Amino acid sequence: MNGFHEEGGILPRSQMPEVQSDNNGNRGNVRLSKDSIDDLLRDMALKRVEERVEVLQSEISRDVNRRLEIMSEQLINEVKRFYLNNTELRNLFREENLMSNRKPVEKGSKLPEKEFLARNSLLTDLLEVKHIKTIYNLFVVFMIIMFLKTVVGDLVADGRISFGLSPIQIGFGRFHLSLIVWVGMQTSISLLYYFFKFWAFGHHELRMKELQRKLWDYSFILGFVSFLIAFFTTTIRAVLHFDLPQASSFAVLIEMCRFGMKAHAFIRSNAPKVLEGKLKCDEDNKQAAPILPSFRTFQYFLFCPTLVYRESYPRTKEIRWKVAFFHFLDVFGVILFLSFIFERILLPNFNQIGVSEIELSTLVLAIFNSMMPATIIFILGFYLLLHAWLNGMAELLRFGDRMFYQDWWNSTSFSMFYRKWNVVVHDWLYTYIYKDLYDNVFCRNRAAATAAVFVVSAIFHEIILIFSFRFFYPVLFISFAGMGTIFMFIGQRYPRAFGNILMWLSLFIGNGLNCSLYTMESYARKNCEFDDNFLNFFVPISWSCNGVKLNPNWEIQNPFL
Repeated sequence: MNGFHEEGGILPRSQMPEVQSDNNGNRGNVRLSKDSIDDLLRDMALKRVEERVEVLQSEISRDVNRRLEIMSEQLINEVKRFYLNNTELRNLFREENLMSNRKPVEKGSKLPEKEFLARNSLLTDLLEVKHIKTIYNLFVVFMIIMFLKTVVGDLVADGRISFGLSPIQIGFGRFHLSLIVWVGMQTSISLLYYFFKFWAFGHHELRMKELQRKLWDYSFILGFVSFLIAFFTTTIRAVLHFDLPQASSFAVLIEMCRFGMKAHAFIRSNAPKVLEGKLKCDEDNKQAAPILPSFRTFQYFLFCPTLVYRESYPRTKEIRWKVAFFHFLDVFGVILFLSFIFERILLPNFNQIGVSEIELSTLVLAIFNSMMPATIIFILGFYLLLHAWLNGMAELLRFGDRMFYQDWWNSTSFSMFYRKWNVVVHDWLYTYIYKDLYDNVFCRNRAAATAAVFVVSAIFHEIILIFSFRFFYPVLFISFAGMGTIFMFIGQRYPRAFGNILMWLSLFIGNGLNCSLYTMESYARKNCEFDDNFLNFFVPISWSCNGVKLNPNWEIQNPFL
């Protein structure tokens, strides 16, 4: 035997232990040399180390693979969020794709129609990107710090805390009367459905009598126009009769315009079907009847967040109650913060109008001090109405197309801003004003159709402002329709970056002037004594009353002092 096994190996002869025997030839104890013992121990240690290294390598490999899988999945999700899992968002930022929400048409044919698609609002997708979410969080922190600064300043200076809720308490006063007026508007618009149905069946029954049918159709047109005039007139008279405060009047008048636009959209979309004689067969009575939408479809259209009528819209599978709750929570929070900005930052610049004489330099400084809070009010108002409120209603109604606005903040001209700022109203103006006039009235003259759109938009805006403030002061029309039109042509001749700067600069100045002039006129009419006649309804009191014709009851009439 040349060697023996140890841990599965055979020792060489030079390392074999010496075996001693006695005189009788009996074998004795095995004597190992020192070098052999050291070599043996070293081999055993190396073998153990190799085993542990193999185990460690296996564990590291599994851990690395697992971590790589997690990191890869996170990276893929991040890329999906950044690109919003589709190319639609990237297309929205391209000026040449501003018509992406309309069906493409061939050259020379009529203008395209509005196309409804299942899609999120732009901010909903952008806030999925953590970098944009951080900017949103910083804006929230900025508002919280501004709120705390004012509250702590009050506590230190006066020993009391004012949360700036007076504009809500006063502005939304008599809100129960506003709800009564709203119920009346909803009821009257609902009756329009039966009026239209009565005309449609009458038109069908008189289809063989040409003269009677024409008289019937013209009577319906006259009746519908009379209905709209009576609807607007009655609502405005109700606002004046109940003497609703400014915020309540503003809400009722916006609803009045919304109902009127919806009524026109419904009649304009369904009347041609009746006139074209599209019929269906009633299987029970074996008679032909006009194709009419159901009353349920009409009611859904009255509440869904769009002004363009369709018999069906893209719908979501279910209502996400948590999402709807947080949207309406945003509405509540923004209203509170808007009230705080109005009372604590904006209104104190002008609450002395009519009380004491104010120098021109002080007035100009107050206007410039109002530009920043007025622009914040503008942005918060956009977020309140066009994002939080409309998305909350869309979620409750499972309305799928939530492109209520586009990236107006990237606009390089006012023409782009007007198209992107309020897509809901813009689609109505495009579908029922611009498109109809362009195709049927103005012989495809874009300038004339565009001018008509501006006129209709200005009329709606001025009606809301006139009867909310109770005076005629066309500041908004002059600033946006006048200066906005000038900048619309100037911005097209300069680089896009400069155009965006010019757009934001004009928004800051315009919002500051609008808020300042309307606030000054409101305080002047509360604090100054003047004749309440027809002429003074159109002549600004703030131009002539600067602490000269003080109303003796101004302290009682001024709610913010």
